[in-house]
Amino acid sequence: MSKHETTFNPADDIKPDLLRRTEAAILDFMSKNDGRMPTQHELNETVKTSFTRLGPAARAVKERLLATQTKLANMPEIPEDLRLLHEQMLKDLWARTRDLQNGEIVDLRRTQAAKDESHRQEVLEMQEVVAFLEAARDRETARADAAEAEGAELRDQLKATTTELAAADARLAERDAIFAMLAPKPKPEDKPDEEANTRKGARRSRLAEGPETGDLPMETAATKASGGGEG
Repeated sequence: MSKHETTFNPADDIKPDLLRRTEAAILDFMSKNDGRMPTQHELNETVKTSFTRLGPAARAVKERLLATQTKLANMPEIPEDLRLLHEQMLKDLWARTRDLQNGEIVDLRRTQAAKDESHRQEVLEMQEVVAFLEAARDRETARADAAEAEGAELRDQLKATTTELAAADARLAERDAIFAMLAPKPKPEDKPDEEANTRKGARRSRLAEGPETGDLPMETAATKASGGGEG
């Protein structure tokens, strides 16, 4: 809504909306063309209405703008002391505004610097943690590689030992087979008579015990043997 709308006194046949659009188009054109008033054709490029309706609206707006400019032109100039006071007030206000802005900027810079330092410390701590974890990972990886290498070596040794044991078993079996082939076979007449041996053993046992007579001298196999030798 235009700032001049409340001062319009349009005729009954001019719609307020048309007056507003016409005034807005005229002011926009004047601001872009160093204060020059637009022609009807230039004005209608923006308003887009019939020239019959545009003419009265444009005249009403131009008359109102001309009356305003006349009042402004006839107004006395601002007194020098009032103008200087106004300028000083503006300078003081601007200085206070800059001080406030500078103070806010300093506070913002301090806050941002504190945040940056905190963030830097957090990054350093995280880097230390990452370095520790990476070192631990490297140690575990080296340990696992060493264990894997040791396991591979033990597997190779076990395989070699198994191969040697198999070869030794084969040599032992071969030697046993050769010994079995070279050993003499026992003859039937060379087999010991177990019953005879058993009887002989029982007889020797009885002879060693001797007769159970109290007064008769005990004759042992040894005595018989010695006597027989003497005869």
